[in-house]
Amino acid sequence: MKLKVYITLLFCWVCMGTSFAQVTKTLHQTFTLDAAEKVNINVVAKSVEMKETKGSRILVETKVTISLPNARLLDFVCNSGRYDLIKRVDPTTRELTIASKKTNDILIIKGEECVEILEYVIYMPTSVKFANNSTLVDGKE
Repeated sequence: MKLKVYITLLFCWVCMGTSFAQVTKTLHQTFTLDAAEKVNINVVAKSVEMKETKGSRILVETKVTISLPNARLLDFVCNSGRYDLIKRVDPTTRELTIASKKTNDILIIKGEECVEILEYVIYMPTSVKFANNSTLVDGKE
């Protein structure tokens, strides 16, 4: 009788561990304004939160969550530059655009699709106007 209880508890513990397994990492990037007066944000993410800060630099905090319990995979993917943002400055309009590098390919590990969730917190200097936010959530604007 006790063996059945132990086996049931072990089964429940294993199922819970595999069904909620996720790994999260936070990345930081800073961008200089380069005499820009307006800023556009074009990223693919679940959410983008804008906050004001003092100073002259833009700080972007990226929270990356993957659906697999593999911290080494997340470190490798983050260090390869998959989630880095790029900056473009238009000197004629004095606009700075911060955007995702490109649309990333789907990660498939051992035949299973790895779901990636990106969340951004962007700290903008109070001296800059925020012009546009074209954030794509799951491929939809």
